[in-house]
Amino acid sequence: MSVRGRRIAILGHLGRAQVRREAVRLRDRLARKGAVVRLERELAGTVAESGESLAVLARWCQVMVSLGGDGTVLTAGRALAGQKGVLLAVNMGGLGFLAAAEARDLDAAVDAALSGRWAVATRTGVETRIRRARGGRARRVGFALNDAVIRSATSYSAMHMRVSALGHDLGHLVADGLIAASSSGSTAYSLSAGGPMVAPNLDSLVVTPACAHALGSRSLVLAPGSVVNVRVMSPGAALLVMDGQETEDLGKDDEVELQLARDRVRVFENPERPFLRMLQAKLGWQGTERRSL
Repeated sequence: MSVRGRRIAILGHLGRAQVRREAVRLRDRLARKGAVVRLERELAGTVAESGESLAVLARWCQVMVSLGGDGTVLTAGRALAGQKGVLLAVNMGGLGFLAAAEARDLDAAVDAALSGRWAVATRTGVETRIRRARGGRARRVGFALNDAVIRSATSYSAMHMRVSALGHDLGHLVADGLIAASSSGSTAYSLSAGGPMVAPNLDSLVVTPACAHALGSRSLVLAPGSVVNVRVMSPGAALLVMDGQETEDLGKDDEVELQLARDRVRVFENPERPFLRMLQAKLGWQGTERRSL
């Protein structure tokens, strides 16, 4: 597949000098091959150039390259939800669990993706809606590629919530928060809170209480179409946090509706970085033969 004429956007972590250098170098390299390349506006500003807003780029591009850590991947993913562009995530941050390649392999990864040697997969996210205590219809407030979390706005004190799913009341939950994760987000906050690891190509909604005050409060893995309703019972200020980056204020008796989103994010998959291998390499899953004997 020819690179010539391909519309490519580049998004990067603004605080990393390596990202700034590689973004410009990659832009120039692809432009020499005939691609039309645009930098995200804030990234372009760090190298004294002009660029486009992320929202505009997401609608325009055929491929978006994210340079940074998992936070940059999540930002790109939310922008691309429901769009035709495909995300190529290259790790220039810390863990980089969501990335398809490491920084040292940037050029090879871009060439493999643009030449059609890497498959394109889809990832589900979590759609969030809020119905305010004062009444009215539920309003869509956002999309989270990894997870949507309901928690206290002011402290780590436990929250009181009323939870229902599949049309059934699940009772009163007392916990530090409630996490609703997509399959690809199951290895993030939900996993740290004791939730299961779910393969990213499995469409499921993983609902995990964070530090629940009851031994029976465990994760639920729900099918597509399932809706989870959470009513805030605590009087203090609370938050709905999407991917740890976007927030909505919540108050007593506000209700949050959580379900898998219809919009998908298209991503390039590196055949040399399958899910189970990344669990071993990035998260240290399983022990060694020596420890098992």
